Amino acid sequence: MNVGFLEQVLAGFNAVITIEAFLFIIAGTVFGIVIGAIPGFTSSMGVVILLPVTFYISPLNALVFLCAIYVSAIYGGLLTAILLNTPGLPESSATTFDGYPMTQMGKASEAIGIGIGASLIGGLFSYLVLLFAMAPVASIALKFGPTEMFLIAIMGITIIASLRGESLVKGLLAGMFGLLIGTIGIAPTAEWRATFGIISLADGIPIVPPIIGLFAMSELFFLAEREFVVPGQKPERRSLSRIIAGMCEPWRHPVNLIRSSCIGTIIGALPAAGATIAAFTSYNEAKRFSRTPEKFGTGCADGIIASEVANNASTGGALLTTLIIGVPGSTTTAIILGAMVMHGLQPGPQLINTQSVLVYGLIMSLFLSQVVMVIAAVAAGYSISGVLSLPNRILVPVVSIFCIVGSFAIRNTVFDIYLMFTFGLIGWLMRKTGFPPVAMVLGVVLGPIADAELTRSFMRFGDDFYFYFFTRPISLALCIVIIIGLVGPIFYSYFQRTRKR
Repeated sequence: MNVGFLEQVLAGFNAVITIEAFLFIIAGTVFGIVIGAIPGFTSSMGVVILLPVTFYISPLNALVFLCAIYVSAIYGGLLTAILLNTPGLPESSATTFDGYPMTQMGKASEAIGIGIGASLIGGLFSYLVLLFAMAPVASIALKFGPTEMFLIAIMGITIIASLRGESLVKGLLAGMFGLLIGTIGIAPTAEWRATFGIISLADGIPIVPPIIGLFAMSELFFLAEREFVVPGQKPERRSLSRIIAGMCEPWRHPVNLIRSSCIGTIIGALPAAGATIAAFTSYNEAKRFSRTPEKFGTGCADGIIASEVANNASTGGALLTTLIIGVPGSTTTAIILGAMVMHGLQPGPQLINTQSVLVYGLIMSLFLSQVVMVIAAVAAGYSISGVLSLPNRILVPVVSIFCIVGSFAIRNTVFDIYLMFTFGLIGWLMRKTGFPPVAMVLGVVLGPIADAELTRSFMRFGDDFYFYFFTRPISLALCIVIIIGLVGPIFYSYFQRTRKR
């Protein structure tokens, strides 16, 4: 570590230790948590809404403000994911697997604390990587072409095998159905597929209505059948001490923390991969390496930790490629990239040399925002957990309104509301018959990515494009991981049955 690096970091730190910058951190953090907690509202929407505000402030304060919204929105998403089985953001979908079961067991406060603690650790880890390893990680991300991105999507799809619920066949069928839904719309080759002449389907099925429908609306159908969220009893009283105790729980799972942090940061650095894929991948790996995989999906702390560490760690990775390469790692960082250009900044390898104070000041602000976020998230978690004491006859209509507004807000079309209710009914039927809705969601998310990258591979390499899957080192490594992901669960189940005998 040279003296010049330390001087640049200290200069950046001094730039954000101002009342003005700190106020922007607080404002962005609070707004981000609120946006993240509302189903259907995404971090990109929050950044876009307040982007005009940044026209009149300095470039550093503008980026500090927008990045605070970006990273804190994921915090907000975990609150409703845990309390209501309604992920505020797609990135929080995997958190519902174990977060909501803990709520049903009367451990909502503890689950929120675990989520906040895991989010803090994941965020801090990725910002340390952003600070110390910008150049090496960025150079690796540059080597990912369409074949690698296609295999990344396929690797995510193999996760379906471990998210199968009661049956491997049902899990794969649900995932395949999700893949088919993900290919609806105009193909990369400009052909219309399965739109049935409906113009609203030309751009494909937007991700938010299926997620809200399959997770939130289907759960509301079940909640309507009983009096309280916790079946058969009035739920626990909200407890600040349990939230704080839960925040200490992630430290008891060091291997999961390190693995999930690395997965989230690396996948976050890959263009178009995103926090959702990072969370699902991390959850899958935590379950695969766990000594008690059968506990996942029943209220397991490791499940919440894996999801929240990874989706928060992905923010640092996404910002890394945005700042150093000029290639956004997510939709939100693409908007932040536009804000940088709007302020006369040129993202790329030279940014660290020409605007070192701004770059390191932004990174230091991310560390400061974590402190503000923990305080705000604990307060929000304590306040929002009170909704569990409401009877479902009040809770269901109120949450339904948020679901409707969230579905409408993405494209401002009533058609998306119809989609949300349709997927809600599908999700309700799937859960009644033992099909895992999460496998279908994963197919919907990854289907368009796999489709587009496969087409790009074909256009770039021609008829022999499949040859490059096994001749490029990174592609070959991903192929091996995919094979292990497909065959591993089968062998694991076989050995488990053999051991029981």
